[in-house]
This record gives sequence, structure tokens and C-alpha cells, in this order.
Amino acid sequence: MNGLSKNKDFIAGLMFVAIGAAFWYGAGNYQLGSAARMGPGWFPSVLGAIMTFLGVLIAALGLKNQAKWSATEGIGWTWRPVIILTAAVVLFGFALPTLGMIAAIIMLTFISGVAAHDKEYKSLAMITVIMCIFCAAVFVWGLKLQMKLFPWS
Repeated sequence: MNGLSKNKDFIAGLMFVAIGAAFWYGAGNYQLGSAARMGPGWFPSVLGAIMTFLGVLIAALGLKNQAKWSATEGIGWTWRPVIILTAAVVLFGFALPTLGMIAAIIMLTFISGVAAHDKEYKSLAMITVIMCIFCAAVFVWGLKLQMKLFPWS
């Protein structure tokens, strides 16, 4: 298991399979219904099945690339990206109602970009602009959710 323990794709695939199977098993207690008239067990069943399928695919890709993972020493576990990403999401949650969606997304993407190993600020700026446009189009204009785009709106 020493070689497989360094294989992040294989481990991630197993985690997806475990979570998906748990959802799938838990949804078995509820009525499934049909696609036209979904019961309370429909969504967790479908979600569990999709997660299990994706987990099997990811784990299989991890096994396929096992030679690459065995040859490396592994990056190791670092807490810095975990702390930075957690802080970015928490700050996004606090900033969204007060600063508006655009400022909160800008803050989220740039703080999250600090956690990346390869910082390319040009691509980070492009991702920020695309996310701002996409989120505004989907949530504010498409779904008509009542949230501020800007602090002054």
C-alpha cells in the first residue's frame, strides 16, 4: 500500500466511491419516484450513483498512472493552502451581503490564488472576470436572486 498511499488520484477516487455509496445506500430508505414525479430518494440516489461512477473513474485513472506516482517522493501534506482556502470561503460568506457579489468574488479568487503553487496573475484576473460575469448572469439575472452586485446597489 506504500505506492498507493502516495497516489492522490486513487485516494480521491476511493473517497468519492465511499461518499457516493453512502448517499446511494442512505437514499434506499426513501421512495424513489420517477423522473417526472421525483420522490424524496431520487436526488440522493442519482447523486450517489454519479459520485460512485466518477470515483471509480478517478481511481482507475490513478491506477493507470501508478508508475508516475511510485517514482515520485510525493509533495507531502501542507496546511498553508487548506487554511488560506478556508479563510477565503469564510471571508466570501461574510463579504457577500455587505460588499456585494462582485467584490466578494474578486476577494475570493485573489485570496484563493495565494494558495496556488504556480501564481499567474494574468490567468487569475481572467478567471475572476469570467466568474463575476457568470455568477451575475446565473444568480442575479437568471435566477433573479435578491443580492447586491456592488456595495452601492
